[in-house]
Amino acid sequence: MATANLPLHIASQYLLGYRRFLLKNPDQVEAIGHCPCCASSFREWRPVFGRGRKAECHICHSFERHRHLWLTIDADSGFFQPGTSLLHFAPEPFFKKAFGENPNIKYYDCDLAKERATYQVDITSIPFEDEHFDRIICSHVLEHVPDDRKGMRELRRVLKKGGIAYVMVPSQARPDTYEDPTINTPELRLKHYGQATHVRIYSRDNFVERLQESGFEVEMQLPKAKYGEDICRDFLLGDNVYICR
Repeated sequence: MATANLPLHIASQYLLGYRRFLLKNPDQVEAIGHCPCCASSFREWRPVFGRGRKAECHICHSFERHRHLWLTIDADSGFFQPGTSLLHFAPEPFFKKAFGENPNIKYYDCDLAKERATYQVDITSIPFEDEHFDRIICSHVLEHVPDDRKGMRELRRVLKKGGIAYVMVPSQARPDTYEDPTINTPELRLKHYGQATHVRIYSRDNFVERLQESGFEVEMQLPKAKYGEDICRDFLLGDNVYICR
């Protein structure tokens, strides 16, 4: 399991939580699913609240996209080097804990909503100088941003030469990105895009094109192509990672 880059005290907390969970839920001992984030194993995943699927880790609460991203980051030899500066948009609890409590990382967690992160930041106007960050994580953010191209250019601007931005969005194998400025109410967005705060449905290829237009070299990493059917099934990995340099 890919827990070597977790701070020791966090890995220990997850291990203790896992043992307690199995004591309370002995029927889960027969493991089918395995979480690479916290090294826990279960007979079945926890239901995701309001989503109608079983995909959440019982211990670290990761989803499919978090597990795919964690495996990708864990393989990045430069990510956990002392002094690494990391800009993280919309920080998920697992990652915020793993990065924010890692002494090697200069961690900047940010969100448009000030109560969700340390720094209140609009992705289309990032208040840091050019080439400031070694790594950037921006997962499931740009589909909410009306001027996503401006946000992409800002990510490119603040990324150091030789740095990497890990970007994720919901995307589909469709001819083009579906967006319409007249779809401008929560009700309409829910009907057309599947979520009330989304402003588009990305085409995979078009999303790559937009990132490239912003100055990135882009590798689209599909979980099954990267890890194979068995690992994707056992770890329940999901969503593509767009690796931007």
